[in-house]
Amino acid sequence: MAIPTLEELKSVTLEKLTTTASESDVNAAIEQLAAAHPQLTPVLLIRPARKGDVAVIDFVGSIDGVEFPGGAGNDYPLELGSGSFIPGFEEQLIDRNVGEVVNVRVPFPEDYHAKELAGKMALFRCTIKALKQKKAAVIDDTFAKQFGMESMVEMRKAVAENLQDNINEASFEKLRFEVMEALADKFPMEAPANIVEQEVEMLKKHDADLSDEEAKKIAQRRASQGMLLMELAKANDVKISDEEVMEALKAEIQKYGPQAPQILAFYQKNPEMLGMFRAGEMEKKTIAWVIDHCTIVEKQVTPEAFREAMMS
Repeated sequence: MAIPTLEELKSVTLEKLTTTASESDVNAAIEQLAAAHPQLTPVLLIRPARKGDVAVIDFVGSIDGVEFPGGAGNDYPLELGSGSFIPGFEEQLIDRNVGEVVNVRVPFPEDYHAKELAGKMALFRCTIKALKQKKAAVIDDTFAKQFGMESMVEMRKAVAENLQDNINEASFEKLRFEVMEALADKFPMEAPANIVEQEVEMLKKHDADLSDEEAKKIAQRRASQGMLLMELAKANDVKISDEEVMEALKAEIQKYGPQAPQILAFYQKNPEMLGMFRAGEMEKKTIAWVIDHCTIVEKQVTPEAFREAMMS
């Protein structure tokens, strides 16, 4: 089928749902933050460590008497029973006292991410320096200061803005999906057999239970949508610059915090991975261009109706 004209794109009418973050949503988000950041208060009683306590420890790990990289730490707050350390580690600190030196012997799991440690028995020499217990955070100006804000008024405003950003992003993501579905229905385009086969392989790899017939049906639709986007971009001179790609990549990897520079270097040293990221950004830009040329009707709904619509 021929590539749709701008006039034909304008004939595609879609509804974009939107809402405003409610006071109850803001309250719930702040309460979740408080639950995730409890206050730690010293255990005043002289007693052994219990499950649920936070033991402040120094530790040094070794295998066959040789220390290994990343196996040591100082003043580490370890919640006993959280399962955040190697299985069997935390249990050996329960019923031990502040000031004790505990030799924790545990095997690394067979599937441990560091292959040189996987399956090996390790000895961790741990010193229990203090015991603390969690206490529900008090939601006040002091709590807000933990997040770099001067007051709860400022924090509530920031949380509301963050929730609104999430709402807007979810609304746009749903609109993007619905635009692609509408285009596939109204302007079907046949994709090359080899592209469809590649899509089938990817689908089967991610879902082995998917039948060949269903996988081919989904693959044909996805490939058709991809071809249509590619042809629309070509016909309407939609392009993405190297600067746009790098800006998007830097924004994406910021979520990884201190590891962001290493991830950026990885992409820069691997042209194939960078190419895949570029293709994804190009697709996003083309869909955004398509949306700009369709007829979009915005509809304000309640937060409850919005959540329900986003899950459907």
